[in-house]
Amino acid sequence: MLLRVFALGLTCLTFACSAQTSSPSFVAGKDYREVRDVQAPADPAKVTVQEFFWYGCNHCYNFEATLMPWKKKLAADVQFEAVPNSLGRPVGVLHSKAFYTAETLKVMDDMHNKLFEAMHVRNQPLATEAQIVGLFEANTSLMPDVVQNTLSGFAVDARVRRAEKLSRDYGVTSTPTIVVGGKYTTNPSMAGGFEQMLAITDFLVNKVREERRK
Repeated sequence: MLLRVFALGLTCLTFACSAQTSSPSFVAGKDYREVRDVQAPADPAKVTVQEFFWYGCNHCYNFEATLMPWKKKLAADVQFEAVPNSLGRPVGVLHSKAFYTAETLKVMDDMHNKLFEAMHVRNQPLATEAQIVGLFEANTSLMPDVVQNTLSGFAVDARVRRAEKLSRDYGVTSTPTIVVGGKYTTNPSMAGGFEQMLAITDFLVNKVREERRK
């Protein structure tokens, strides 16, 4: 009898611990919602996490400190993609071009934080191509004409247009906004903060995985 009571106690203790450490549940329509136009995955074996941001957005700048350590812990089947968004501002389009210029010229590691810091630490508006080219010149070994030609070139312009279309298809109206698996979206206003938004993102990654297994 004592052995049975002891075994029952262990079972209850195990259940209690597992209940306390179980994944949280989030509510559709409150913590997250489905995007306006669901996109089919390019690779069903991978779950994309897309962050829509604008360099001029103070919330996006502040989010970086929370986002960076989270990105380092992503599972092998999760692909993160930063997607610049203009929020309908002409200067935002220019900032999106700066992002894709850095990516095209393979200096994103050098320039991503520098673009944020120029605007939010040094109060530089980066409102002209010349200002952006100057920032690249100051922080990379690239020649100014190479940066200028890339910044104003067709390839970068085409990528910006695709990013703008994707944000409209998803129904992105603010930054930062996260879209998971081309299907679900959340943002700090829905989530109640940056940490909670990433917790919801983790939940949605698992949700997309489970849906694709069915």
